[in-house]
Amino acid sequence: MASVFEPFLLSLVAGMATGIGGMIAIALRKVTHRVVSFSLGFASGVMLLVSFNNLFFEAQKLLSHIELIVMFSVGALMMIALDLTIPHIELTAGGKISKNAEKLRTGKLIALGITLHNLPEGLVVAAGYTYMPRLGLIIAIAIMLHNIPEGLATAIPLTEAGMKPIKIALITLLSGLAEPLAALVGALALSLLGTTTIVGFSLVFAAGVMTYITADELIPVAHEYGYKHTVSVSLLVGIIFALLIDVILS
Repeated sequence: MASVFEPFLLSLVAGMATGIGGMIAIALRKVTHRVVSFSLGFASGVMLLVSFNNLFFEAQKLLSHIELIVMFSVGALMMIALDLTIPHIELTAGGKISKNAEKLRTGKLIALGITLHNLPEGLVVAAGYTYMPRLGLIIAIAIMLHNIPEGLATAIPLTEAGMKPIKIALITLLSGLAEPLAALVGALALSLLGTTTIVGFSLVFAAGVMTYITADELIPVAHEYGYKHTVSVSLLVGIIFALLIDVILS
């Protein structure tokens, strides 16, 4: 059962990083937009590199070109469908929450928006670890680095809205815990049904999920803070960092 619980633990650490980002925002009280922009760009570079250099590359060894295209598209389209069908508040630099808004309802919607993306991320860790433990570790690191600025960007408008720090900490932390739950379910399913083809499907599906999250959430929000060159540089730094992590772990 180690192959089930180890991805669960990896995803637990990655998921808790959302709470770490929230607590950083609470502790610092005032985080500059340039810092948030850099961290989001950096996470984007890491996510993109892992999606293609690791997940897609490994899936190529197991699937045909048509299967790769179809399952990558299914992963991206599933995330689009979730975004369009389930109401949630997306991370935006300019979207400050009204002080007069019903804070409980607002908190639930924001938590739902984070959870939307955290559930598939848990499955991504499970898919990577089932195929190769080292790959699961690389993916968990990438997602952790993505979750910290996500928690940061979520906590900033809540802080400006006057929400109590304890509520902000709980929203960012608990929403991240959806990841290990999904990782546990995914790892269990793959351990029972994990033929070579299914594992390949899972890897390229995960690549589609991570690519969409990066393109739809991380990069656009990073640019909303108004530091175009900071985003570009940090994205490249993130790619280089992910390459170094790959070399170190190999």
